[in-house]
Amino acid sequence: MSDSTSDFLAADAHAQRRYAPLTRVIFRLLLAGLSGFLLCVPWLSASLYWVGWFAWVPLLFALRDTRPWAALLLGWVAGTLCSAGGSYWLAEFMVNLKQVRPLLSTLLALLFWCYLGLVIGLGCLLYRWWVRRLGGWDLLAFPVAMVSVMALYPMLFKTHFADGQVDFLPALQAIDLTGAPGLDAVMMLFSVLIYRLLTPRRSPAAAYSRLAQGTAWALLALWLGYGYINLYEWDRRMQQWDTRRVGLVQPNDAITLGIPEPATGFTRESPPEMLATERLVAAGAQWVAWPEARYKGYFDDYSVRDSYARAITRHGVPLIFHDVERRWVDAQRISFNTVALLDEQGELAAQYRKMLRMPFGEYLPEPWSWPLLKGLTDLVFGEFLRPLGAGSEHIAFDLNGMRVVPKVCYEAAFPGFVAEAIHTDGAGKMLLFLSQDNWFGETSQPFHHGNMSILRGVENRVPMAHLINNGPSLVTAPNGRRLASSEAFNRAELLADVPFSEQAGGSFYSRHPQLFLNLIYGLAGMLILLAGWRGRSRVRRRGRRCSRKTRPTGN
Repeated sequence: MSDSTSDFLAADAHAQRRYAPLTRVIFRLLLAGLSGFLLCVPWLSASLYWVGWFAWVPLLFALRDTRPWAALLLGWVAGTLCSAGGSYWLAEFMVNLKQVRPLLSTLLALLFWCYLGLVIGLGCLLYRWWVRRLGGWDLLAFPVAMVSVMALYPMLFKTHFADGQVDFLPALQAIDLTGAPGLDAVMMLFSVLIYRLLTPRRSPAAAYSRLAQGTAWALLALWLGYGYINLYEWDRRMQQWDTRRVGLVQPNDAITLGIPEPATGFTRESPPEMLATERLVAAGAQWVAWPEARYKGYFDDYSVRDSYARAITRHGVPLIFHDVERRWVDAQRISFNTVALLDEQGELAAQYRKMLRMPFGEYLPEPWSWPLLKGLTDLVFGEFLRPLGAGSEHIAFDLNGMRVVPKVCYEAAFPGFVAEAIHTDGAGKMLLFLSQDNWFGETSQPFHHGNMSILRGVENRVPMAHLINNGPSLVTAPNGRRLASSEAFNRAELLADVPFSEQAGGSFYSRHPQLFLNLIYGLAGMLILLAGWRGRSRVRRRGRRCSRKTRPTGN
């Protein structure tokens, strides 16, 4: 072999050694990015729910043999791409709600996506720290790390990967025991099992525990077996129930920052929703609901209250609607997002004030409300539309034995909060979510919002209606089956026959909404203690080996 050829081969080998680490880093980042994309796919299209069960596999390959801080970076990349893909509508939302310039809105959305992405990064860091210290345990470590960090990480919206599974009804049924975090954990466990099947065994020390793997597969079989049995058992039970015909008005009102003028040809006293209500009553509706939408003036104007009372008295059917309520509280004028119930005589029978307000939309959370920072937030977000007061209690509207539990807007995103409203007396209850999602434009957000509400109904085993101003509105049975739905971004009037029993409703999760998460926290604490003990034991063994090597030997 000539000298030139030898020099060339030596240079090539040197280049490979030099650039191999960079190539591996790029490959790991690509795998993390692929997982980030796959994780958000079911949020964008519920029919692709199956993607979510495999979505973690590329990230698990990217994390293989990495140190915890490298895992943090890889998980952050995956999480940021997942957040950006699943909530791409956030930039348009800030433009519509706060009149923020598009470029600034995009930059703020990017910061928010990076913040949300960190939750997966922190979960990956904890997972790799456990696996490196414990020499395995990934079947338990990965779901526990991710679910615990997701539950504890401060977020505006508690989003779950289970939200994309509404078309996979058997998988939903066991969330009446665990809530949505349980399905998140099961999906993650499945990804780890697939990762194990695709990972070759490299040494006897890395051989997989047959007992642990068999237990994991058995747990998956139990979850889905419970789901298939309960899905059809609920179908059978509901065939014996009575039905209530519910009317939902979807007006598709345009968004506005100020108090809008009445629709053309209508007045505040006689809005188009009232005309739609009369048509629904004529079709047999036993009660009617309107969504969170335009200002109605019911609490401000006597003429509106009187006109509503006379209209409802004529047809004798209760009406549920949303409006802004202004009250004096401690010498201050406070506004509330209020849901009102008018009985068959048109009298105000009950009202629910929204309890969970939207940060930066309906109030300024601390520390942003402190005087030192308020000027900055006003500069970035603009003046508030209307700072709102928070309600103090859950309310159930009694409609001839059916107890309707109203919730407003993104209250549907919090499983534990909704479970508190159903609690231990769920019999005869039905969830009703009223929302105004036109702020997000014609995007996937209203669909994702509705998916959250479907999970809340299954978790608590009650019928559920999610009425969105711009649609799609939907009604589901206690097992998640859709009973009726409307098209998105259109006006619609929806009738649904809802199976109902005064003796049925509520679930194990309704009564114990924190039990599963407390179990996860307990397992996380156990793994932390065990990993810490293993780490100290390893240091002591290394110290003993070093002392033996340096000990002087006699002749």
